[in-house]
Amino acid sequence: MAASSAETARLVDDVERIASRALPYAELHNAITDRLRRVMPIDAACWHGLDPANLLMTTANPVELLANGFMTTETEPIAAGAVLASEYQRDDVNSFTSLAARRRPSAILSETTRGRPERSARYNEFLEPFGLPYEMRTVMVTRGRAWGCVVFHRTEASGDFTTQDAALMGRLSRPIAEALRNTLRVDAARRAGPLAPGMLLLDPNDDVELATPNAAELLDLLRHTDTVTRGLPASVLIIAAQTRAAAAAGKQPEPLHVPTSAGWVTVHGSMPDGRHGHVAVILQGTPEDHAAPLRLEAFALSQREREVATLIAQGLDTAAIAQRLYISPWTVQDHCKAIFDKTGTRNRAELRAQVFFHDHLPAIAVQTPLDAGGHLEQSPTGT
Repeated sequence: MAASSAETARLVDDVERIASRALPYAELHNAITDRLRRVMPIDAACWHGLDPANLLMTTANPVELLANGFMTTETEPIAAGAVLASEYQRDDVNSFTSLAARRRPSAILSETTRGRPERSARYNEFLEPFGLPYEMRTVMVTRGRAWGCVVFHRTEASGDFTTQDAALMGRLSRPIAEALRNTLRVDAARRAGPLAPGMLLLDPNDDVELATPNAAELLDLLRHTDTVTRGLPASVLIIAAQTRAAAAAGKQPEPLHVPTSAGWVTVHGSMPDGRHGHVAVILQGTPEDHAAPLRLEAFALSQREREVATLIAQGLDTAAIAQRLYISPWTVQDHCKAIFDKTGTRNRAELRAQVFFHDHLPAIAVQTPLDAGGHLEQSPTGT
């Protein structure tokens, strides 16, 4: 059954209302999937987070695949391996990276392969053996940046997805992306604290050969972003696969910035000399010079607006910002107005507190007033 234009409009309105609630990721995924099931059959949904800077997957949420009996905890690594290989280690159809660049970032496997899904390695290794021959993938994109993606699965009994289904998901891509971004802004805009870096050494099978003591705390943070209990967090497995693929292509691997409940954690990978197939993984609380731009982007600031906001945080006035960026003071003022509107602040002092002094976020969330110097007022008890 195809959604009518009125049903599509209601779905968009529903998603926009959900976005304003900044639900935790798993609740947000469930709320959106439940609404979509009213207009299309979905036998299982699997959501993934994406790092908007490099389109690497940050999280995986295969709860429905497990709950509905399509996989078990024993077979889940097989499915995950097929998906990771299709994204980072070989050419396969409808990769998330390719979908993010399309005008309509939603595609059906059977349409892309022109009725021959066996052209996809992912189909042969995962979808068909697991009883899920029909697949539709969508990347959630707003302002040219991808914030997450979802794979919808159907069985032979349910039949294939339709062009109308893909068109609906293409229409919902932007509002869902904004809902995901809003959740990230609230959930990950906290200071992680002075977390010392940790290191893991993974063998070719991704078993841990060595771990430094400091890695444990960071791994716990990353595990809390997963909805499935596994030996290593999805983000670590993703960076290992991407690192091996980059090495095979003679490229440098990209770092992965993962939102957690205690702020961003950055995951780096490299290939040690003389250890074929091994990957060294460095975990660290995302440095402030990288975390601040992530927070700014989560507020939907453009590249230029992020530059202006960063200079505001450094204490530069309008004239100095104009000189630094080679733009007029009036253009700076226009950017400031847009920045204040998007971040819900009224002036530069509030902006610094809201975005850059994010260790104060809990107080800001309950609208603690600022004093004349732009600092959060303290209650008589200091709470």
